Amino acid sequence: MKYKIRKLDGRYSHKEFFKYCIVFKNTMVPANKDVETFNDCILWFAKTYGPSAEIRQWRDIHRYYYTVGVSFLDDTKIPDYVNRNWSWTNGYDDLRIYVKSEKELSFFKLAFTNNK
Repeated sequence: MKYKIRKLDGRYSHKEFFKYCIVFKNTMVPANKDVETFNDCILWFAKTYGPSAEIRQWRDIHRYYYTVGVSFLDDTKIPDYVNRNWSWTNGYDDLRIYVKSEKELSFFKLAFTNNK
């Protein structure tokens, strides 16, 4: 499995919600099964932390609840699929999984060895 880990800073979107993103290439060739690997990782995150919405929908749902006066910290009002531990996106060039903190990233790295 091949992936890159990026620490989210001022250059990256969604840094206000997540600390890291795990990046996979959006290619499916015999020597590199990144698309399949990405989906295996999505399944692992869903089993480990529960389901999550795609990041653009996740962000829009979060912003909607915020504009109607619901604090992001009030988990009773925000739907479960706006999972604060992780989210994902499938972009044109790469596939990304966003993770909340070093804790989630460490568990992921234990489950999936990176073959750079």
